[in-house]
Amino acid sequence: MLGLGRLRLRSLVDAYVDRPIRWVHISELEDPARFLSGGELLLTTGKGMADVEWDAYVRCLVERDVVGLGFGIGVAHTHVPPPLIEAASRRGLPLLSVPEETPFIAISEAIAEEIARLQERALNSALEAQSDLIRAALSARGPRAVLVELAEALDSWVLLLDTEARIRYAVPTAARRRAARIRMDLDSLGLDVRTGAASLSVGGDQAAVLPIDVRGRVQGYVVAGRTTPLTPVERSVLTGAMGLLSLDLVSEQEANEAERRDRRAVLQLVLGGHAALAEEAADTLAVTLPPGPARIAVLGCSREALGDLLAAAEEQHGLMQSGALVAQYDRRSVLILLSVAEGDLQALEEVLHRVPGARGVASEGVQLADVPDALRRARSVYFGTSKTERLLLARDVATAGLLAQLDNPGAQGWAAALLEPLDRHAQRSKLDLISTLRVFLANNGLVDVSATELGIHRHTLRYRLRRITELLDCSLDDPTARAELWLALRMRELS
Repeated sequence: MLGLGRLRLRSLVDAYVDRPIRWVHISELEDPARFLSGGELLLTTGKGMADVEWDAYVRCLVERDVVGLGFGIGVAHTHVPPPLIEAASRRGLPLLSVPEETPFIAISEAIAEEIARLQERALNSALEAQSDLIRAALSARGPRAVLVELAEALDSWVLLLDTEARIRYAVPTAARRRAARIRMDLDSLGLDVRTGAASLSVGGDQAAVLPIDVRGRVQGYVVAGRTTPLTPVERSVLTGAMGLLSLDLVSEQEANEAERRDRRAVLQLVLGGHAALAEEAADTLAVTLPPGPARIAVLGCSREALGDLLAAAEEQHGLMQSGALVAQYDRRSVLILLSVAEGDLQALEEVLHRVPGARGVASEGVQLADVPDALRRARSVYFGTSKTERLLLARDVATAGLLAQLDNPGAQGWAAALLEPLDRHAQRSKLDLISTLRVFLANNGLVDVSATELGIHRHTLRYRLRRITELLDCSLDDPTARAELWLALRMRELS
């Protein structure tokens, strides 16, 4: 306002406010506060206020959150009263001197024009932001591009969270540290597609939280935060971005469903005994088929939680990195074909841990052609055991069934006595003969395969096997001895 030369306004108090003038009000009352709502520039000539207590007058204006006071001279006063200047200076209230030749209506018109100009600028900025968001959504960069444009348009940090409030994208990356606090508050908010947005205080910032509506269901959340609240125009920009992200999630879901169908088709070929055809189909459909030896895992849960179980398996980092093939098998179970490698069983455990009540059985490592038999054994253990462990290993269905019958103190004592020489040897040697025996028996006595799995030379393995036969006083070529040792090892693992 001081920059508009035609108004010839003069500042009498060197005070700064970081708020815009919301409107103009004219009053000659000694106490105009009850007619104000805050944010106004108040204009007065001081008419009828010869005996007013200026300090009390200024105090009531400051308490009412008035932006500033314009005092018109030449009507009731030839100059602005010095006590008024002193009171305004003391309380930090901007004070303007309005010359007689400048009518109050000119000030009102100038402010109205400026407010209209700022609103037009905000709307144009919002339209430009919407255009930028649309271009970002149509680019190959996906949701992250939309979030980058949104953060720039709102001058804020932005998070895209999934339904469990886990971070999918963060702009800038440092915004990730705010996710933990937001995650704690989301449950209490209870947002859905009907309640819409909510506001949170996050580390001194004001954050707007909006659920992403995909076909009538919440599929995630967008959180935008900064030190000041969003304006109505900025909220419209945020809402527009939500629509674009919803469309993007729909496309993503459709792509995921198509990939799931492809993976299931390839797995069905493997389970049908068509290993060669499965490899050809995997190449055509760009589906990763784990190389052998691979294990097949049966993971199951309630019908209502199957979608969560499938998603957990698809998103598990270790399984993704190893190229595991994940597919729904029926209404209550998910199958995972994964290469035998370090940490593979731990990855399965993590998947089961994410879904309450889920449990699973993993087979031994087999070649692709033997997966159908491995699945039959794993499913027999899955449906035939009463164990409460989250994940079981199915080496052989007959053994698993027998173990269930041998779960008693006498059998446990027999197993401990049979393996006692190896346990005693382990106390005085770093050589792990128990693990060597387990791998050898699991691979049906195949030396080369067992040596590869143990990461040692086959001559080293033969030396270890000789030590085992010496300690146990038995022959590993004897089927009965091997069966008894295998039972003893399995009983130890499942006890």
